[in-house]
Amino acid sequence: MVSHKKDKILVVDDTPTNIQVLNSLLSDKYQILFSTNGRDALKIAKRELPDLILLDIMMPDMDGFTVCKHLKASPETKEIPIIFVTAMGNETDESKGLELGAIDYITKPIIPAIVTRRVDNHIELKRSRDLLKQLSNIDGLTGIANRRLFNEQIEKQWVRAINTGSELSLILFDIDYFKQFNDNYGHLAGDDCLRRVADILENEVDDEVALIARFGGEEFACIFPDTKCGEAQKKANKLREKIHEACIPTSHSEIADCVTISGGVATCLL
Repeated sequence: MVSHKKDKILVVDDTPTNIQVLNSLLSDKYQILFSTNGRDALKIAKRELPDLILLDIMMPDMDGFTVCKHLKASPETKEIPIIFVTAMGNETDESKGLELGAIDYITKPIIPAIVTRRVDNHIELKRSRDLLKQLSNIDGLTGIANRRLFNEQIEKQWVRAINTGSELSLILFDIDYFKQFNDNYGHLAGDDCLRRVADILENEVDDEVALIARFGGEEFACIFPDTKCGEAQKKANKLREKIHEACIPTSHSEIADCVTISGGVATCLL
């Protein structure tokens, strides 16, 4: 039996009793994180990336509206849904909270059945959005990352490399003589070849922060953060050798009797 990982909910309230009440309502179904002030809440949200945040408004030092602004301004946390849970129940406050990007507004004293139902509904919506985003980032033919996700990740890693002064390596691969393969064996065989190459590349890259993507047509891209040029060259050669060892047969290559790939490596120290 496969266990389902609990969704994470961050409860932010300067009154411990309120945190205890929400924890008792929700902890059976969800993993509960908590913070009693806005500054710590921002740190926890960035580190843990919860699936939902229940946020009080009236807190010392940094109120909930300000916390919400910071969360929505950060690329890492802007997509996390926020529900204000607060004693401030007038229409102006509710309107302001929703304008800042919150998805719901619950007034205190809370009604347990209402809170649990709204939390369940928003968690389910979050799961659906996450699934749609995941599907939109997958190449439909090969099942690996697509060009869209590659573009997002290369920009993200580029900014990270600038901020940290670390090295960023990129490998681009191209299947040799793939047009001849397609022309002679047909597109169904060509699609199968692309899938096999993609599977080999993905299975051979065990780096958790690396990304293997279909760049376009018969081209594949590999992003390796924190990787020196020499190390990236070794990775490229290993991947090239693995494709050759797979012995995908072809009679229409000018260099081998099986499918091969050629690649190039670029490394930037920013």
